[in-house]
Amino acid sequence: MRVAIITDNYFVTPKTEEIRSLLANSFAGVGLKPVQLRNDFLLPSNEGEKPLLDAVLFWDKDAVLARRLESFGIKVINSAQSIELCDDKGLSALRAAECGIEMPTTVLAPFTYSNIGYTDFAFLDKVTEVIDFPIVVKERHGSFGQQVHLASNFDELKEIVRKIAPIPMLFQQYIECGNSDLRLQVVGEKVIAAVKRMSLNGDFRANATLGGKMINYTPTKEEAELAVRAAKCMGAEIAGVDILPGKKPLLCEVNANAHFKRLMDATGVDVAKCIAEYFAKSI
Repeated sequence: MRVAIITDNYFVTPKTEEIRSLLANSFAGVGLKPVQLRNDFLLPSNEGEKPLLDAVLFWDKDAVLARRLESFGIKVINSAQSIELCDDKGLSALRAAECGIEMPTTVLAPFTYSNIGYTDFAFLDKVTEVIDFPIVVKERHGSFGQQVHLASNFDELKEIVRKIAPIPMLFQQYIECGNSDLRLQVVGEKVIAAVKRMSLNGDFRANATLGGKMINYTPTKEEAELAVRAAKCMGAEIAGVDILPGKKPLLCEVNANAHFKRLMDATGVDVAKCIAEYFAKSI
């Protein structure tokens, strides 16, 4: 069985390399010898021979490359469609609605061209008719909470949109969770580990990258079921699912290739091993 782990060639940090190494070592532990490739090893085109691969753990967001590999009959985990859905928060919200999965009230900004932006902001009146302040503004593509903003009034909302445009964005109801959220790691329709993420500096975003803290967490049955349903809805066999806790937990987002090292440290669960074991059984 010829397998590979594919990671990004242009976003390379000590954290990404550590995860890459953890995955490779765990693959070896289940009897697989993965080739470690970057996402520039094959430039997608309408020509070319099939790479000598049977299956790939695709740890990147290059959905076009994933789709090209699938066209050769190569098993790709997660699938190209899953990567596309998870990487675009707008598509994720629409897909979650199709699956009957509850999220905070969400409105997508209208499309505009990159050389035009928004010539008027009348659509924001419609947004504020549906969502009360404060309003969360998210770029549809982004990671680590860095493309997420909070508007407390109309002037702030308009200024945030003005700065972001023409980047695709969405608007979302703010859910008070005490500046915390949950990350549940799903592998093969099973929650294998979970953490509670808490902001330590008053930021409404609880991402560890922004200075948040992770602690081991035991999810409720409802939270675990929501995480598994959400991952399955997006077609993600492996996913980090973010949930807003409360009387009724709400889906925040699904990450198709979530960084898991800090979650491993907080929970003691060997996520890389779980991924490798699942991959070996699935190919």
